[in-house]
Amino acid sequence: MMKKIMKKVIITAIAIAIILMVMIQHNRYVVNLAYMVDSKYLPYMLVSLSSVIKNKHQQTIYNVYVIAKDVEEKQQKRLLQMAQKNVHIHLYSAVEHGLDTKHLGRFSAFDIALQKLFIADYLKEINKVLYLDADTLVQQDLSTLYKTPLGHNYAAATKDGLMYQYPEHITEIGLDWRNFYFNSGVMLLNLKQIRADNIKNRAIIYFNTHQEVFGDQDILNVVFKDKVIPLSYRYNCNSTFFEEKDAAFLSEFYGEKIPQTTKAVYDNATILHFAGAKPWTSYYTQPYLREVWQRYADETERKYH
Repeated sequence: MMKKIMKKVIITAIAIAIILMVMIQHNRYVVNLAYMVDSKYLPYMLVSLSSVIKNKHQQTIYNVYVIAKDVEEKQQKRLLQMAQKNVHIHLYSAVEHGLDTKHLGRFSAFDIALQKLFIADYLKEINKVLYLDADTLVQQDLSTLYKTPLGHNYAAATKDGLMYQYPEHITEIGLDWRNFYFNSGVMLLNLKQIRADNIKNRAIIYFNTHQEVFGDQDILNVVFKDKVIPLSYRYNCNSTFFEEKDAAFLSEFYGEKIPQTTKAVYDNATILHFAGAKPWTSYYTQPYLREVWQRYADETERKYH
């Protein structure tokens, strides 16, 4: 009798274990993440990736795709050593596409960003990816953002303050009708739709026929037309704009309630983006954000040096 009871207990325990494993597997979520980087910005990209890893949910799986230009073997090894359980890193060498960087004018030092125009070609087997600039910090798990439905749109992205800073530029590139100019430092991209509509060719044509474009950002804003979904400021929180305007103005601009203090804004953000001055420079003027970035930088050095 006792043997029969024990047998039933063991069978029940096995059944429960199997059910739990299935539930855990079912609750896992895969996020495809992409960066573009050169040797100069790789150290800062490592800090960004470190923040992604630190703040991920245990069950979230990250596939990280890094398109790198002129990155030394030693640097590549350091990047690949950050891979761990549920964080898979794939490294691609950037291809020269023959674009005349003189068209970038004052933005020519950031020619690596032009690789964004070809991301759908690099990641041929992937239909959706979240792109992050190297000068970002991720403070929360990214699966909620990644679940944003894109439909037949090319991207989801956050409004850029250039809209109110330089309205004449928005008019000049023919986007004043849209009342939406996005920042390309954080983009959830529908690679399947981008490939289907041959957006790459449209982007190359625009680049080759315009001078002094605002980097890749102007190009993508123009060729994506109205097929972009607005994201909350929380997914691309550019400190520059929140230091210069009050909460009332920004609440109207972003169409959502903005916290009253800059600290609350930053603490509430999923992704911080240092698109202007950089917190690792001596002339950075925001002590709170410098401290936040430095904390992540120090931890990255300790864990992944």
